[in-house]
Amino acid sequence: MIVLPLVALLASLACAAIAATRYRRRGRTHELVWLAAFLIFALGAGCEVAGLRWGWNPFLARLYYFTGATLAASYLALGTLFLLAPRPVAMLALRGLLVASAAAGWLIAAAPVDPEALTTAGWAALTKSPALVALTVALNVSGTAVVVGGAVYSLWRGVRQRGWQRSQIAVLLIAAGTLLIAGGGILTRLGQHAYLYLAMAPGICLLLAGYLAPDLHGWPRRLGQATAPARAERTP
Repeated sequence: MIVLPLVALLASLACAAIAATRYRRRGRTHELVWLAAFLIFALGAGCEVAGLRWGWNPFLARLYYFTGATLAASYLALGTLFLLAPRPVAMLALRGLLVASAAAGWLIAAAPVDPEALTTAGWAALTKSPALVALTVALNVSGTAVVVGGAVYSLWRGVRQRGWQRSQIAVLLIAAGTLLIAGGGILTRLGQHAYLYLAMAPGICLLLAGYLAPDLHGWPRRLGQATAPARAERTP
């Protein structure tokens, strides 16, 4: 079914556009890293769309596994570290992730693809070595733990300092979206490939909703500020 990967692709591109806009306005590093993460998500979903629409080939299978299956969650987590952790910790994580990305790229490039299985199994026709599986699992588990842990910490700190506020719904949405995406990955590794985007598409939509929530939360106030001068001018 091409609809769910297409939804995931569009939601990822929307998140990337928001991250690019925020980085251009504020120049904060975590927005730049999240821009990269959402583009990685978009590449993975785009590979799925292209494979379902025009057929899979070895290049698409490898590119999907490199982006959507291996790196996406870890770069999302790296953005969380740049937002919440001390700068030296985030920079150390960046160096480690770049090394891990290069290792994953080398392992995936060397992995054989069964041409006969491509038509029925899609990207799962890629033969994954134990080293590649271990690296992929490590990146996804650690990435999910950092994103969810960062969301829980942000929520705890916000409630402790200011009490419960509607803006903290964004934190819950991001945590829920990340867990849903991770759940789809677990099902995939258990051999249930058909359920991947059944979890991935709504998961990325939840990330988009959480990413938009702070802006939507302030929209009525900003609208009121924008219209106040106009109302003042019309007042005799």
